[in-house]
Amino acid sequence: MADVLQTSDLDLAAHQKKGVWRKAIKTGVLSQLAAADPEIKVGDTNIFTFLDAAKAELVGESENKSSQDGKPTNATAKTYKVQVTYRMSDEVKYEDEDYQIGLVEALVGRVGEALSRALDLIAIHGVNPATGEVSASVTQYLDKAGFLASDHVIAETADKNADVEALAGALQGDGYGATAVAFDPQFAGQLARSETEQGVKRFPELGLGFNVTNFQGLVAASGDTVSGRNEIDTPLVKAIMGDFRAFVWGVARQVPLRTIEYGDPDGNGDLQRKNQIAIRAEAYLGFAFVDPKAFAIVKASPSS
Repeated sequence: MADVLQTSDLDLAAHQKKGVWRKAIKTGVLSQLAAADPEIKVGDTNIFTFLDAAKAELVGESENKSSQDGKPTNATAKTYKVQVTYRMSDEVKYEDEDYQIGLVEALVGRVGEALSRALDLIAIHGVNPATGEVSASVTQYLDKAGFLASDHVIAETADKNADVEALAGALQGDGYGATAVAFDPQFAGQLARSETEQGVKRFPELGLGFNVTNFQGLVAASGDTVSGRNEIDTPLVKAIMGDFRAFVWGVARQVPLRTIEYGDPDGNGDLQRKNQIAIRAEAYLGFAFVDPKAFAIVKASPSS
């Protein structure tokens, strides 16, 4: 009899294809555009970095040398516990080991996708991914009122090209650069369909607005978590541009899969009574915006 699902904690290192988790966690836009920081720990992690340009000093013969007066920018990366639970018939316990390993690999991919989406939904919108409602526990997120300077929140117009140029202008006006841009697929599609007066596509690199990887020299990504349209009643954020080196994130704790055979772990009834088992994954996601001025967003008005 197979025993993959009989243990309390599943050994993912032994029961998943190489790279499944690594690929799955890259399904969100933020995890694609900003590298994960392995130093983030459960609780609060202080992040120190130099965002200002380094300056060398020209020193003449026998002249004194001075020091740089720049100070590191610091921010606190807070962690948030998230979980994913799947219920299924307990008959899977009696399938052969290959079937169970395949099931675990599929679940790892699903969990990775859910956690990657959770990072976007929490860091961009401050919402609980399961309910779409703003969570009081999230202290900083891009769309939080007053988090970004008012001139870094661009009101969406019918001219998407002008909207994107306004994003760049807002960053440049404050002396910031951009490394990447993230689009809601609908916004990316509208931008992709824009044409010059001669009827030529302005941005052929956008294709149809799906699976975007670059835009006007910037690394790019598109995904519905930019707007949160599948979770939020009134999705307003349409695009994000910024220096994504100023956003740090990480998985603060290794993600286990746990088989639960007894009790009511999710409020959907007793497992034994329903002849079911539950498989649950929990993780601590941490992130921080080291410098909010390094980001600008396009946002629709609530009435639209």
